[in-house]
Amino acid sequence: MEKVTENVWIVNENAIENKVEMTLDSIEYVPALYKIFDEIVVNALDNKKRDRTMQKLDVVIDTTIANEPCIMVHNDGRGIPVQIHPTEGIYVPELVFGNLLTGSNFDDGSTRFTGGRHGYGAKLTNIFSKTFVVETGDTITGMKYRQVWRNNMRERERPEIEPLPAGDKDYTRISFSPDLNLFQLESLSTDTLRLLEKRVYDVAGCVDDVTVSLNGSIIPISGFESYIQAFKGDQKLSSAKTDFSCVISRINRFWHIGVLPSEVGFTQVSFVNGISTLRGGTHVLHVAEQITKRVADHIAKKYSELNATPAQVKPYLALYINCMIENPTFDSQMKECLTSRPASFGTLCNLPDRFLKAVIRDTGIVEQTVQGIRSKQRSALMKKVSTARSKSILNVSKLEDANLAGGSQSHECSLILTEGDSAKALAVAGLAVVGRDRFGVFPLRGKLLNVRDATINQLSKNSEFMNLCTILGLQMGESYATIEKRQQLRYGHVIVMTDQDHDGSHIKGLLFNIFHTFWPNLLRSKEFIQVFVTPIIKAIPKRDSQVKSPLSFYSSPDYLEWRKNLAADERKNYYIKYYKGLGTSTSAEAREYFSNLKKHLIQMKWEGEEDGQLLEMVFSKARAHDRKNWLLQNYDVNSFLCKKQGVFSYSDFVNQELIQFSRADNTRSIPSAIDGLKTSQRKVLFACLKKKLSQEMKVAQLAGYCSEHTAYHHGEASLHSTIVNMAQDYVGSNNINMLYPSGQFGTRLQGGKDAASPRYIFTKLSKYTRLIYPEEDDALLRYNDDDGISVEPQYYVPIIPMLLINGCEGIGTGWSTYIPNHNPIEVIDRVLCRIDSLNSQHHLDQSPPSESLLPWFRGFRGTIHAAGLQSYTTQGTIRHLNATTLEIAELPIGKWTDDYKKTLWDLLQKKLIRSFTEHHSEEHVCFRIQLSRADSTFFRDMTPVELIQFFKLESKLNTNNMHAFDTNSTLQRFSGSDDIIKMFFPVRLDLYKRRKEYLVKKHECDVLELQNRIRFISQVSTGDLQSILTRKMTKRQVACLLDSQGYTPEQQFRYGNMSANGNSSEGFDYLLNMSMWSFTLDKANKLEEEHKKRLTELHTLQETTPEEMWRRELLTLREKLVEDGGHQPVSEFTK
Repeated sequence: MEKVTENVWIVNENAIENKVEMTLDSIEYVPALYKIFDEIVVNALDNKKRDRTMQKLDVVIDTTIANEPCIMVHNDGRGIPVQIHPTEGIYVPELVFGNLLTGSNFDDGSTRFTGGRHGYGAKLTNIFSKTFVVETGDTITGMKYRQVWRNNMRERERPEIEPLPAGDKDYTRISFSPDLNLFQLESLSTDTLRLLEKRVYDVAGCVDDVTVSLNGSIIPISGFESYIQAFKGDQKLSSAKTDFSCVISRINRFWHIGVLPSEVGFTQVSFVNGISTLRGGTHVLHVAEQITKRVADHIAKKYSELNATPAQVKPYLALYINCMIENPTFDSQMKECLTSRPASFGTLCNLPDRFLKAVIRDTGIVEQTVQGIRSKQRSALMKKVSTARSKSILNVSKLEDANLAGGSQSHECSLILTEGDSAKALAVAGLAVVGRDRFGVFPLRGKLLNVRDATINQLSKNSEFMNLCTILGLQMGESYATIEKRQQLRYGHVIVMTDQDHDGSHIKGLLFNIFHTFWPNLLRSKEFIQVFVTPIIKAIPKRDSQVKSPLSFYSSPDYLEWRKNLAADERKNYYIKYYKGLGTSTSAEAREYFSNLKKHLIQMKWEGEEDGQLLEMVFSKARAHDRKNWLLQNYDVNSFLCKKQGVFSYSDFVNQELIQFSRADNTRSIPSAIDGLKTSQRKVLFACLKKKLSQEMKVAQLAGYCSEHTAYHHGEASLHSTIVNMAQDYVGSNNINMLYPSGQFGTRLQGGKDAASPRYIFTKLSKYTRLIYPEEDDALLRYNDDDGISVEPQYYVPIIPMLLINGCEGIGTGWSTYIPNHNPIEVIDRVLCRIDSLNSQHHLDQSPPSESLLPWFRGFRGTIHAAGLQSYTTQGTIRHLNATTLEIAELPIGKWTDDYKKTLWDLLQKKLIRSFTEHHSEEHVCFRIQLSRADSTFFRDMTPVELIQFFKLESKLNTNNMHAFDTNSTLQRFSGSDDIIKMFFPVRLDLYKRRKEYLVKKHECDVLELQNRIRFISQVSTGDLQSILTRKMTKRQVACLLDSQGYTPEQQFRYGNMSANGNSSEGFDYLLNMSMWSFTLDKANKLEEEHKKRLTELHTLQETTPEEMWRRELLTLREKLVEDGGHQPVSEFTK
């Protein structure tokens, strides 16, 4: 009978009118008093289960007389039978409410779904009341019954029985006055009244079609769903994800479930047959385990580094259950905890997949769990990483510690963080100038860890992060908001010294990200982070030049502006040297930099919270969509931190410099829509075409040649992989491989991972490469410039959209892409249709089709069919060879032979198959599966679809993530294959137009040159120009003579300078350098024939339209593909 203080749900008195809100609050009450009220309410609720016509339940709590409150519970529906019990010899109402261990639900041999058993419950209310009154009307007997007990059921009055007035319906009304003295109370406290009020609201939530009222006011809740919504408004449950929603579902007629997120630990509100199980029980565990396991599995899959468990999910779950359990058992008469085993529930609550997916998608529990796990990990990291400032020399490998670091003058010390050991050597050379007292140097090994979403395990195992904390004396959890706190660090400044390229920018960004994630106030403080800048270009005077001092340029625009204002003769005085890496600078230059250190330092400045938001946007996994939009903005491709700026904000760094790394990352990972190539693939193709690689060359040697001639700035191992991938031709790789694989370039056994070492395999250009990338286009492409060297073009323009032929897959920054392979013949036919549609006479009856092409993979013997919008299913093949043998002759796309073998091993271990054997060839798959005779019937009765699904011979190809760069280097999303053709078509057609103009002009020049040669030979032979041979003339005089005779100087037809004249002595070398054999009759006749041939070609070219040129080359390629086999046409195209 003692009071307890607990956190319980009560109705929020401050809620907006007509809006019910529940709040978790601490109240003081007597559990026994609450229970005697609850027993009567549950009995009234049970009546609904006996009689579905029950429509209302009214509760009145009268506290007019404070020390003698009166509580009344009234319900309609079938009343208690007003008749004498045949065995006990007393009226049934008296038996039920005035005799212990009696009641209509007391027979455990029958199945019941009620809350009370009428054994102790209602009688206990009678026992603990000064007055207890039962009234009921029974239309079956036509009688009305009323009986009163007093003095804790010690005094029983005789029942009052009279006829039920005509027209009155069945009802039951229980009134009682709790004996407050027994509960050591003088009156019902406010807390108690609020708890009883909440219980009435519970009743309204447990039934759907009963009107519940309290003290005459109807409770504005109807059913469990509206009841749960009342909990959504509680601030303590509100998630950081503001758009979360409650997921509610009636799983079956016995279980009604609701889920919300919680920030106060696991909470549950549950009812068993109307009983409020405040402490939960087996029913709550039964449901919670399903939810927490599914959510944990989802998090573990999406955030593999977190290793989420159901126990970690549970604290963020608020669970609401209204269930019906057969013959429930509880741990006490208080009935606060269900103890029934799930096997005896009657009906289990098996949560459907759609419900669990909605919980994951809509409630915010996933986000809160991830945030919570990371928060706990960081707290643990605070204890592990925190270091005190050390005055002693630190034992950190490769650290050149400042002599004063860790002492009273630490705040005057600067730590130079360099990109690798070569940059460290440069910095150490500079220390000879500034000294080692206040400067330390530490080299960073490669890219730093992105700590924003890193786990404690990742952080603690990351040596760079741990070393940085040790060297600087950083403590986890310390804000460093004050100068005094910052002066406790071992270094007062950090100087970042990286290469001025994209990777250098990324390293700077990752370093800024570390400080912003854990110690943002260090970024906010002035002069904590500085960036060391060096020249990226130097104009060095040549030895014979009168200029003595070299000129340094810290940005490409500065250099280009200087070069533009320089006369051509002055440019010859300089040798231009490009400094892409810090390793290019000499030790002497390092000493020069450090002798004027301020000139080479850029101060990073915090301008506001936008700086932090941008850093978070760039490095947070959750902000991928924002990164997409960020990468679409315009920026200056030459913008890097340079010395003339002096101060650079973090926002400017992100938007002007770091964006270039992210964009470069995308160009490395996502191809062009025009040529279907990523940057590295384009460089390889350029190198092969430049070398005219018709003879086999080692892959390792080709990678070196490519690196040298395309200014490739990454490791050659990456080029090895690119070359191998471009040559692979197994099923599921390239439909048309651009390079020829001579040796073991990988098979479908391991998806190409079984390729031999690049030192042992050879390659050359494929026979299709020049058919697809015509040599005539080379002069018309726009080539990139790298340090003054012309390298690969911005994009090639093949005669077919190769992006569709070989497909692509890649993950960049903010963007990713997947485009499946397509049939080259179908693509060619689609392009031919579009070419023909340009002709007006065919436009109406031959418009190009717009539906997307089906994916297609050369050599694949399975099936591919549409499986919905932008989704396709690929299926392998399986068939019965005999009653006990199955044969798998093809695997779905993306499943490799060795990987699939594991699937069969799993079936074997589960004894679902007896054995299997392998009969593969290099190109084809063949598994033969032996079945037991007992299992053969099971498999024989399966449909083909069921057989494929059982053996997991399906894979999905989605086309809802098709991204590629357009001609303006802007990422575009494509909804289908025809979108790619639409973008490609005008670009290729324009190139044919430009190619025709170029070739016509070239042929005209060739014809003009031949005409000049023929006339020159003729005039010399006839004596008209005999003076050139007989008179002594200077080269200049000869040139003037030929010019006066109307000969065309070479500049006009070689370089397109039609205004050139013959004053240049070199203008007629093509005539004067002809050998004496050229003047023979045979040679003259040969030149005449060549002239006629070129003239005919010119006329033919002039009469050929760009569309005809394209069509002819497409048909040539098509014929070659069909002739070679493996690219069979789906439908023959009319030539």
